[in-house]
Amino acid sequence: MYSPPPSQAQRQLLAEALQLSRYLLNLPADADGNLVQQRQQRLRQIQEGLKAHAHPIQRQPLAVESIPLEVRLAFVQAALRVTRYQHLGGNTWKGTLVSPTLSQYKPDPIPASLRSEQAVEQLCQGFALPPETEVELRTMLQTVDHYIQQQQQVIQAVMAAAEGDKTALFHHLFGTVPVPAAAIDCVWTDMQLFFCVDYQDGQLADPELWQSLSEQERSQVQAFLQSLKQFTFELFQRFPVFGPCTPQHLDHTWCAQLANALGMDTTAVIRALTRSVGIVPTQKAEAFLLHDIWGHHWQLMLTQFESDYAILMTCDEPLRAGETAYTEAGPLTCRELFLLEGNQIQVDEERAYLFFHAEVQQRLGLMFTHLIAELTADVAEFKFVWDHPQAADLLLSSSLFKSQPAKLDLTLADVDFLFLKVLRPLLEVRLSVFEDTLLETELLGEWAQAGYEVHSLELRTSLKQAIAHLYQIFLQEYNCTYLPTMTGETGMFTQIVSNLLYLQNAMNSLYTDFIAQSNPALPFQDLLIVFTGCYCSSDSFAEFWAIDDVLAGYFLPCWYQLERSLESSKSEH
Repeated sequence: MYSPPPSQAQRQLLAEALQLSRYLLNLPADADGNLVQQRQQRLRQIQEGLKAHAHPIQRQPLAVESIPLEVRLAFVQAALRVTRYQHLGGNTWKGTLVSPTLSQYKPDPIPASLRSEQAVEQLCQGFALPPETEVELRTMLQTVDHYIQQQQQVIQAVMAAAEGDKTALFHHLFGTVPVPAAAIDCVWTDMQLFFCVDYQDGQLADPELWQSLSEQERSQVQAFLQSLKQFTFELFQRFPVFGPCTPQHLDHTWCAQLANALGMDTTAVIRALTRSVGIVPTQKAEAFLLHDIWGHHWQLMLTQFESDYAILMTCDEPLRAGETAYTEAGPLTCRELFLLEGNQIQVDEERAYLFFHAEVQQRLGLMFTHLIAELTADVAEFKFVWDHPQAADLLLSSSLFKSQPAKLDLTLADVDFLFLKVLRPLLEVRLSVFEDTLLETELLGEWAQAGYEVHSLELRTSLKQAIAHLYQIFLQEYNCTYLPTMTGETGMFTQIVSNLLYLQNAMNSLYTDFIAQSNPALPFQDLLIVFTGCYCSSDSFAEFWAIDDVLAGYFLPCWYQLERSLESSKSEH
C-alpha cells in the first residue's frame, strides 16, 4: 500500500529539506553562524509547509467489524503490553549523576481495569478477536513478565557486586581501559545501566585529569573513546542500546559468578548485559538518557524489532552463494543465478532481476524497522517537552524540531545514512585476477564438491565475467528504481521519504490530540508508540507502507473501542 505520491512542489521541498538536513547534521567546525541560522530557519519553514502532506485523521468511532483484523489484534496487543511499559523504562532509577529529565519523566497512567486478570478476555470480546487469541495474549504477557523479572535480577546482581566501585564495574564490562573514576558517573534503572563518561573530542574533558594519565594510558583511553563514535553494523547486534559492551570485552569469569549466584546460564547473563549497558558522554547525557531508557528499551520485549536488527547486523557483509531472496515465485539463492556449462558460466538474467528486487526489498524492510524504532524513540523522548514545556531546554537535542514529537531532520538523516549502506553489497564488487571474492570461493567450492572440474583458468575467468555481468544487471535496476534522489522520475527513495512524512504528520497530529486525551485515566501517548511498534513487527517492508494510513484511519476508533471495552468490564463487575 503506497500513499499518494508528493506533488512536484512537495518533492522540491523534500529534496531541499534533505540537502539542508545533510548540511546541518554535518556542520564543519568553521561553519558561518549566520548561514547556519538561515538554513535552520529555512528547514523549519519547509517542515511547516509540508504539514499538508498528511492523511485526514478519523476522529469518529467506527463499528469494530469495519476495522481490519490485523489492526484490532495489534491494538489489543499494544493495550496489554503498555501495562508493562513503565517497568521496562526508567520509572525507578538511581545514579551518581543528577538527571533533571529522568527525574521529571512520567509514563501514562495505567487503569486497574487494564491490568486486571479479566482485561485479556474483555479486550478479545470487545475487539471481536478469534477465540484462540486469548491464550496467545496471555502467553505473550507471561513471556514479557519473565523477561522483566530476569533482567531485573541481572541488574540488581551487577549493582550489588559492584559495591559502589565504578572503576571495577567499568573494567568488568568494557575491559581494562584506564578511565579514572573521577571521569565516570553511573545511571541505572531496574533494567539498564549507563556509564556517563566526561569526555570530548576523543579525550577526557578535564585537562588535569587527562594529563594525570601516562602517555600509554592516554593512548588506550583515546582509542576506546574514538571507538564509541565509529558506526559498524555489528552495533545492531546489541539492540536496543547499540553500546560498546561486547562479549569479547566482558569479564567472563565475573559473568559466570553472577550467573551462578542467579541460577542462570552465563550466556543468558552476557546477553542481558550486552543489550542493557551503554556509555554516553556526560556533557550530552540529557540528549541520550531519555531517548535510550524510555525510547528504546521497551522495544526489546514489546516488539519483534530484535529479529530484524539481528539480520541488519550482517547487511554490509559481501554477497554469498547462499544469500536467499524471497521472491513472489519462492525463495531464490544467489548460487541459482549462475549456469555452469563446461568451462563457461552464464547469468540467468530473469532470475537475477527477481533476486535483486526481492533482496533490495528485504534489506529496505530492515532499514524500515530501524526508522520506526528511532521514530518511536524520538516520540517517547518528546513526552518530557510535552509535559514540561517550561523546562524544554533541559532536554538536549540535535534536532531543530524539539517542539514536535517526530523529528523530520533526524529521520531524513537516518534514511540518507542507511539507504545505500544496506544496499552496498548488491552494488559494490571488487573483482581481481589475483584473488577470489567470497562469492567466487563459495561457488567454486560447491561446484568442486558436486564433481565439476573448477581449476581451469577459462572457467575461473568466465566466473569473474559472469559476476561482473550480474552486478551490471543489479546496477541497471538500481538506477531505474532505487536511485536515492528526489528529482527525476518518482522512484523508491522518493516514495520512502514521502511515506515517512505521511507517518510523521499522522504521529504528530495524534500525539498532541486533546480529544482522545479527554479521558486522562487511559494511556494514550505511550499506547500510540507501543501500537506503532506492535503493528510494524511482522513484515516490516509491507507494514511500513501501511502504518501511516493505519494510524490516521484507525488509531482513534480503536482507542474509543478500548474505552468502551473497559467501561463495559466495570459495569459487569
